Amino acid sequence: MYTVHNMNIQTSTSSGIPDGFGQRLREERKRLGLSQQQLAEIAGCQRLAQLQYENDSSVPTIRYLNAIAVAGVDLSYLVLGIRFGNTSLSSEQLQRVEDKVFELIEECAKSQPDGKLSPDSHKMLFKLFRGYLTQVELGQLPAEFDPLALISNQFGVAG
Repeated sequence: MYTVHNMNIQTSTSSGIPDGFGQRLREERKRLGLSQQQLAEIAGCQRLAQLQYENDSSVPTIRYLNAIAVAGVDLSYLVLGIRFGNTSLSSEQLQRVEDKVFELIEECAKSQPDGKLSPDSHKMLFKLFRGYLTQVELGQLPAEFDPLALISNQFGVAG
């Protein structure tokens, strides 16, 4: 089961931040029982940067997103506004999802000037695409949504 918190998941502010990102970041931080200072330390940034991310006045880096994902922040919810439930796939479904995830990551890499992604970008994109594509595979999200459009329009993919 998933919950869509923002039906226009492809919209963004003029700075490229997905609508509601800061609010969802604050919710995730509080869900994890962390202060702004604690999450900033986990992410390797200053408290001021954390505050700016939560106020939608600054766009976080891929490195930041990967670090907070490792700490337990739900990237799908944060970026897309969707909470994915815990689901299991058959081995065939899992193989389809993983094949598509790697295809999407390869497309992201090709869009970079040097044709490469940083390890942090790889990790963040893998987590985001896997969560989304699992829900598509289970028929819980429409297959028409293009996750590449979100990534390229919102955050870019260079880390």
